[in-house]
Amino acid sequence: MKRLTLLILILASLTAQASVEVVTRVVARDQSFRAQIRQLPLRHLISDVAVDGEFFKVVKGKGEEAVRFDDADKDLVMRAATAYYHLNLAREYFIDKMKSQYVEGLPKMVVRVELTNQFNELGKFANDNLTPQFNNALTIPAGKGLASRGVKPWDMEIWFRPQKRVHVDTLKIKGGALGDWGSVLSAFRKQMHMTSLQRFLAGLAQAELNRDTPMYDNFYSWENVLRTAGTSIMLEAVYQFADPLSRAFSRKWFWLDSALVPEIIYHEYAHVALSDHLVLSHSSAVIEGMADFFAGQIANSANLATRIKDYNTFNGKKAKKNESYMVQFETSDYANSDFVFGMLWDLKKILGDELAPDFVYNLREKINTNSTIRNQFIEGIIDTCNDRCANPFVDKLRILQRYDSRGI
Repeated sequence: MKRLTLLILILASLTAQASVEVVTRVVARDQSFRAQIRQLPLRHLISDVAVDGEFFKVVKGKGEEAVRFDDADKDLVMRAATAYYHLNLAREYFIDKMKSQYVEGLPKMVVRVELTNQFNELGKFANDNLTPQFNNALTIPAGKGLASRGVKPWDMEIWFRPQKRVHVDTLKIKGGALGDWGSVLSAFRKQMHMTSLQRFLAGLAQAELNRDTPMYDNFYSWENVLRTAGTSIMLEAVYQFADPLSRAFSRKWFWLDSALVPEIIYHEYAHVALSDHLVLSHSSAVIEGMADFFAGQIANSANLATRIKDYNTFNGKKAKKNESYMVQFETSDYANSDFVFGMLWDLKKILGDELAPDFVYNLREKINTNSTIRNQFIEGIIDTCNDRCANPFVDKLRILQRYDSRGI
């Protein structure tokens, strides 16, 4: 009888622990997608004094103790609480919407905020003397540890770096400070130069065929040369001076507080949820785009990490950005471009909002971490359509037509 009573008390204690709920400050979006600091409940906690729950424990740096709610650093507490709150939302999405048994069976995850160490595959934390990391987040794979160095095995973890103000001159911004406008101007520049060249060659051919006519003299006149070359010269001047001018008048300092941006939190957990097929080895456009898609699904937004300037001054991502394929997108330098995110978001228009998420989730079985956009990724989409589309022939045609318009 005493043993039964003791067992009941233990079960009651565990149940009570699992039902702890603490209301605290969290950065969350409102219905208009504005980021606000709100008082929100943290569910599934097993402690009422620290950010430690059934599925996630949030710690500071390399520590192992959960961040306490009464910590003197209130911004640290908000980072820990925000990460915890949105990670639970992401986990619930993959279990409830995607029916992921893999996610449901994952062990409790350690989440680190304000960690500056690089990742080391053998020792987990790289030496403190190596360049500290700021303004980003990453999900690390499980490791076997290194017994000879006293490093124990570890499961997957999510690391959120602290923010640090960095000057624009130290950043390697693809496309220069002009951003989207720079891409447009660059494309227009190439088009105009080609048009001028074609016009010049056509005129040259006509002039050489008519040497004994006024057309020959007119073509080689200074007025015609200036008229033909003038547009290209003026456009080239605009292009060469636009970027320095943009830098002079644009934002000078940038920072990212990744633990306070909901879509970044969703993105990192999507890597975890997709890791049953897409292993956590390196970053590529396909892998990042897959995580972006589900971050957008959880956030119910085609825009990620935008309209949140208090915590992110870099450009966010936009699925509806009108962007054509470039071979550079296959390189690691462009792994975090919007392109694949946009390709996957296009499927919502073709297949419908209800089918597209399930389609993309099953797509993970057809691709891998090394898949390229133009080859294995497209092939995986077509194969998935054979399995999942209601009308494969028509739907595949619509998908290919859409991707053809993107230059693929």
